[in-house]
Amino acid sequence: MDAELVVNPTKKIVMSSFEKQLDLSGQCALDIKSGRFSYFTPEFYFEDFEKFVCDLEAIYKTLEGSAELKFHYESESIKFVATSLGHIEFFGEFIEYGNIQQTLSCGFGLDQTYLDSFITQLKKVVLSVYS
Repeated sequence: MDAELVVNPTKKIVMSSFEKQLDLSGQCALDIKSGRFSYFTPEFYFEDFEKFVCDLEAIYKTLEGSAELKFHYESESIKFVATSLGHIEFFGEFIEYGNIQQTLSCGFGLDQTYLDSFITQLKKVVLSVYS
């Protein structure tokens, strides 16, 4: 099951291959396009997926607050923040460890209307994987 937020071909987030871990944390494949930058990992780890979906829905309804998905031992995260002008900003922070460490910080703005379908898809993931 996938969850996609597509603003345009250069601004999109695709989450797929969701798995629930024994400790109730989770993981999914994550594919992000943000302008000229792109990021893909088959293993994005996170906690509190249901809270993330609830927080995202609250942002959609109130245009206030933030929703962040991350794992407490990891630096990688995705975050949505409502702005005072009634828009939503997406931020992603990713690190690849190895001989040469690589870091990617990316983000883009979007209208709240793009969240509705994304939230609906994420709720389906909650029902099918996390219930």
